[in-house]
Amino acid sequence: MNRKFGLLMIALGLLAAACGNGEAAGDVTTTTEATTTTSETTTTTVAETTTTTSEPEPEGVTFVGADGVESLITDTSRIVSLNGDLTEIIFELGLGDSIVAVDITTTYPPETESLKDGGGLVGFGQQLQPEPVLAFEPTLVLGDTQIAPPETIEQIRSAGIPVVILEYQTTLPGVETKIRQVAEILGVPESGEELAARVNADIDEALALAAQATETPNAAYVYIRGPQLVFLFGGGMPTSAMIEGAGAIDVAKESGVFGPAILTPEALVAAAPDVIVVPESGFEALGGADAFLQVPGVAETPAGQAEAFLAYDEAYFFNFGPRVGLALMDFVKDLHPELDTDS
Repeated sequence: MNRKFGLLMIALGLLAAACGNGEAAGDVTTTTEATTTTSETTTTTVAETTTTTSEPEPEGVTFVGADGVESLITDTSRIVSLNGDLTEIIFELGLGDSIVAVDITTTYPPETESLKDGGGLVGFGQQLQPEPVLAFEPTLVLGDTQIAPPETIEQIRSAGIPVVILEYQTTLPGVETKIRQVAEILGVPESGEELAARVNADIDEALALAAQATETPNAAYVYIRGPQLVFLFGGGMPTSAMIEGAGAIDVAKESGVFGPAILTPEALVAAAPDVIVVPESGFEALGGADAFLQVPGVAETPAGQAEAFLAYDEAYFFNFGPRVGLALMDFVKDLHPELDTDS
């Protein structure tokens, strides 16, 4: 699924051993030669002594990534983050000042805008080149399984820089796992536990509110980035977990769509969503509701006929970072207005 999602994002065009001689590596050997003193009456012999001192193991955190590569992290003072959700987690853990560069998927928190404006940008993580990353002299590079190509990752590692690859999480429980892993890698597990507990509480609160809904609407997530780039997101995507968590039916998933699929009018009409969720920036760039209704198939759906479109910032809605519970709560209230006691 991750490779498929990576292909989608690319289509969008967003732009040693120390010794090898059989001796113990890293050992220092000191030898005192035998000394013999002879006089007429006494002979004293000092036996040869050998002292072996092992060099201490470097301190740090050892972590095995989703790609099976074991990394030793000893310095987190210069981090390159290749995913927006990981950037948010690092900031929430209080280590945002250690980030020296990000990729274009980082849009939050606001502090990252000045970082990018100041040149702290390495391009697009799913079309990564080694030179922009190496230019920042990072002590740690952090990304997930969407990062590509693998040759770039290997080139960065060959320069002696640990690159830790985490699993791309597409479920709500996976957010907790991701937070704890990042905190472990950065050497702040206690802060990770605190953040995971807070985010879980936000998610649980939203799920509890959704459980009070008396209706179960049909919903679909349509990803738009211009009139020629329109996709229907199905099962195995973070958007599916959001739809189901909000007490709705993911009609794309139910109709057999897995991952992102090119939107066809027939598929959308057959899915018959009551509500269509869209990325805010793509929706606005297209021209809003009137323009979206011109996308083949949209006007023929119950959602199109009622103009029931919900638009959210991409990073907020499906990055699955620390704000995921807040985004889910907003979605629940928009999907089930009767549950919104604040309005």
